[in-house]
Amino acid sequence: MFLRRMLVPGCLIAVGLMQAGCKSFDDRRSADQDFPIVSIVDDFEFDEPSDAWTFRTPALWRIGVEGNRRFLQMQPQPQRAMMPGVRRPQEYAVYNNFEFRSFALACYVRIDRGPSVKGRDACIIFGRQDDTHFYYAHLSNFSNSVHNNLIRVDGQTRQSLLGADATRRPAIVDRDWHRVDVVRDVDTGTIKVYVDLDRGPKDSPPLFEAVDCTYDWGLVALASFDDYASFGRFGIEGQGRPAGSLSQVTGLNE
Repeated sequence: MFLRRMLVPGCLIAVGLMQAGCKSFDDRRSADQDFPIVSIVDDFEFDEPSDAWTFRTPALWRIGVEGNRRFLQMQPQPQRAMMPGVRRPQEYAVYNNFEFRSFALACYVRIDRGPSVKGRDACIIFGRQDDTHFYYAHLSNFSNSVHNNLIRVDGQTRQSLLGADATRRPAIVDRDWHRVDVVRDVDTGTIKVYVDLDRGPKDSPPLFEAVDCTYDWGLVALASFDDYASFGRFGIEGQGRPAGSLSQVTGLNE
């Protein structure tokens, strides 16, 4: 299977000690008795994005084709006011069929804005409860407290899970394709983000790693703050269930 080839072997198996503040496996199991495994791959093989994706601005998204590669491409965002409330990614494509708990996600990412632009970005959103409650991995060409970081959005605030570290290796510094893996284990609270795991040793350490148990189930999405990016061959495998309400997908509080 695609994900078995793409992702870290055993990534869905909880290992290590439970972290402080995380519920035990038995506690979570009592709330959700069944954790069926859902495996999704989207190669964007059709001329238009499938209805499995919900966009903040549908007109900004299209299917791009370069040689044998097909991908979901976000066009340059227009000059517009930021969404009210907490600062967060401004454009996004939400995978709307399932929400996920523990999972392994992989996709190819290319930031299409020029490398000379400081802070240009692409984001992977997960654990999305609604438009202002979710996690996101911010992939950028420099690092501080909000760039090139793991962030939790908490309604009216956002919190870095890694802290400010200007020496953290930038995730993407060019206009090339890079494979991004996000591996989450809700039972231990671990969140790991890898960049270019396919180009280095299979035991390479994650670029980002944190422990947080705030959000359990949630949707995943592909996004950017105010830049534009392309996303190729998206795959996710993990504990999944049908998505919830429409507002959870679309963010009707905009």
